[in-house]
Amino acid sequence: MIKEPMLTMNPPPCHSDRAALPPACVALAAFLLAGCSASAGAPVAARDAISPVSPAIADCRARLDAPHETAATGLDSRRIRLVNWNIKKKSLPNWKEDYGRLAGDRDLILIQEASLRPETVGILPTVPHWSFAPGYQTDDAVTGVLTLSRVAPLARCSLVTLEPLLRTPKATSITEFGLRDRRETLLVVNVHAVNFSLGMGTYRQQFAQIAAVLEGHTGPVILSGDLNTWREGRTRTIEALAERFNLSELGFDDDRRTQVFGRPLDHIYVRGLTAESSVTTDVTSSDHNPLSVTLSM
Repeated sequence: MIKEPMLTMNPPPCHSDRAALPPACVALAAFLLAGCSASAGAPVAARDAISPVSPAIADCRARLDAPHETAATGLDSRRIRLVNWNIKKKSLPNWKEDYGRLAGDRDLILIQEASLRPETVGILPTVPHWSFAPGYQTDDAVTGVLTLSRVAPLARCSLVTLEPLLRTPKATSITEFGLRDRRETLLVVNVHAVNFSLGMGTYRQQFAQIAAVLEGHTGPVILSGDLNTWREGRTRTIEALAERFNLSELGFDDDRRTQVFGRPLDHIYVRGLTAESSVTTDVTSSDHNPLSVTLSM
């Protein structure tokens, strides 16, 4: 949404300098790292996200392109159940009830504005594997995008882009999954797009970074999240990316996606996948309504 409460001005990214982090962030980082697979890479620091050819993005591509054994541990390509939701930092009542109802049978859960605190880090259950891309932090919480999955990702990395006005980091989580009985892998891009900017430069930059990571991946793709497409130029940027990588946007017959200036903010784009079902759900526990889809190859 245009309004983003609870932001602090100019906070450092959670992963920028461990020595400078508050104890809550260190404790949370330790918890998350303890649950990561050996293939998890260090997040791309904001200072390295200036251009899509930066060494950090090249490292991300290298991790995703590395060979993996995938046959026995992947998602079922005949049915991939996904929910995408900007959860508004869990700041409104009833979010736990809505989360449990929406996420209970999902294989992939893509959350934006996931606000994690050490004392409540285990409150998002239903799937065992976490891939968290830190964005900004307060004294007692780290907020970013969170991809939860029923199977462990083969590789993962994250990108960060700074909002030009508020100087708050916007995160992107990129995860790669095996698919049962297939040699291809699925790339999942979970995005919280830049919101507060007068021009288009930083918004385009964020998706240029994503494009640089998508280059060379020949398998199926899911690109999903709060894309903050509240103006025409932003929509054109996403459409150009979709055309370049042969991504198709999923539609909703009863479209209840949150809108600003008459434009939906949340989107799911796919390549190499077909939507068997797609629904949006009205909730009062966030300012964004969740998107639920079932996909197949």
